[in-house]
Amino acid sequence: MEIAFDLSTIFTDNIQRLTRADLLKYGPKRYWAVAQSIDSLGEMSSKFHGWKKVITMYEKIVDHEEDQVVYILWEKENGNKSILKGILRVGYKTLYLTDNDQNQYMEKVMCILDFFVVPAEQRSGNGFKMFDAMLKAENVEVDQCAFDKPSTALQHFLEKYYGLKEPVFQTNKYAVFSNFFIGRHPTVPYTPRQTKRASRASSAVSSHNTSRNTSPIGRNRPRHDSVADLMRQDMFSGVRAEVDPNSPTGLKNSRDFGHRRIW
Repeated sequence: MEIAFDLSTIFTDNIQRLTRADLLKYGPKRYWAVAQSIDSLGEMSSKFHGWKKVITMYEKIVDHEEDQVVYILWEKENGNKSILKGILRVGYKTLYLTDNDQNQYMEKVMCILDFFVVPAEQRSGNGFKMFDAMLKAENVEVDQCAFDKPSTALQHFLEKYYGLKEPVFQTNKYAVFSNFFIGRHPTVPYTPRQTKRASRASSAVSSHNTSRNTSPIGRNRPRHDSVADLMRQDMFSGVRAEVDPNSPTGLKNSRDFGHRRIW
């Protein structure tokens, strides 16, 4: 992408690092090319990623409450012209993150907010040059970064150049990699929770076991023979005890049955 301005009159590096202080210094009234470069590359990036609105703009970066840094990849063209090749916007943010074991963390993280290389300049190593220069300048490892809405292209880039696979996606639309959590202590460790059904079932089993152990019909209660057991014992005992007809039992038998036992 060509811009009718010789950026070498402002920039000192082909991968130019610009802080908020630098952007304020190179204000649009005098250095219009800086703001235009950022806005033009930001618009191209949003269209390329399919975003509904432009997220990288000069004014937004300057007015943002958190400090952000912009990297512009460019090259001087013949005459008072320059070629814009790519843009990278980063900044520290405090994020709530969750690992694969559902432990929760609150960390201040270097975030990759926008990363774009002009299509005509892709597949030439330009993206890696710009990204690697950022890592060195910010003194951060790639697996310690968080990526805002990482595209499929960015995921392939990270796997190709840095061997990072299987990002851990977050509910806040950021993604980190599992190595990020190594050596960090969770703010809220994961504690398994029982479902309501499992909790009710557990309570029912516990109550049942308790009732079995404390019931008066428990194992330690003396066993009482049933009527059927007594009848069987009576039938197979072979000898029945004689009842004295003058005893209370004998008199009761005579009264109830009207006769005396004949066997």
